[in-house]
Amino acid sequence: MLTGIDTSFFYALAAGNPAAVEAWENRELLTSVLCFFELKKRLLKGDLQAWPTVLEDIAKAVEVAPVTIEAALQAGQVAHGTGMPAFDAIIVSSFAEAGCEQILTLDHHFKLFTKKGLTITILSN
Repeated sequence: MLTGIDTSFFYALAAGNPAAVEAWENRELLTSVLCFFELKKRLLKGDLQAWPTVLEDIAKAVEVAPVTIEAALQAGQVAHGTGMPAFDAIIVSSFAEAGCEQILTLDHHFKLFTKKGLTITILSN
């Protein structure tokens, strides 16, 4: 099962969240190219100091979804219709376009996106 993981997933993973660790070790994972932007920005602020190779590790371990025109257009509809932040709307639309069956996140507003065959799972902190 292809599972989408957003930026918050990596914070859960770094914190040892059991569901995040299980997914990292056992699932086919897809993240968004936008997660690299968000993580790089946080690294520059001093976050994730305990995981200095996070970007390299992600690039080696998971598939990375690009932002396509179709996903961007869908994201515009999602953001407009739900009030979801733009980056998250783009990420969730990219995951849906790629055929993810599940998304793992800490962000509750991902639940605003609904699509048949796609489950949004909120990881506990």
